Amino acid sequence: MNDKADMWSSLGTKAIDVIFARYPARTSLGVIFGGVIDFLVQLFAPALSSLKFADFTASPRWGWWLLGILIMHAPTIFTTFRQKQTGDEQIDRALDLIERGNFTKAEKRQQYRKLIERVASNVALKPELKKELRETEKKITADEK
Repeated sequence: MNDKADMWSSLGTKAIDVIFARYPARTSLGVIFGGVIDFLVQLFAPALSSLKFADFTASPRWGWWLLGILIMHAPTIFTTFRQKQTGDEQIDRALDLIERGNFTKAEKRQQYRKLIERVASNVALKPELKKELRETEKKITADEK
């Protein structure tokens, strides 16, 4: 039970981090978009009340805001399922560009190596991670030869 609670709290923390810290513009635009949807639902309430399958006017305001946030964060959600994430959006974009680029196999390896060098020079790593980075660089170098 404790492991499940830890997992859910970790996922919740990551979701809150993505929503508020990483993409504040998407979140605020999502709230605005949800407010616009809420306004339109209230504006067209007479027409929407004639629908038999759903009562849009009974939906709470926070539900429309949540819908707006989810719509604005759809690109983040799709990329999460589409590719393996590193945790850094810029690195993820760089990896995606390398994959989609019109590079030969050797050029791709070179681009990956440059990316690794840039990340390594910009981040102060723990000793264990430095060792892992050196091993990865050695593997890439060995593959190039």
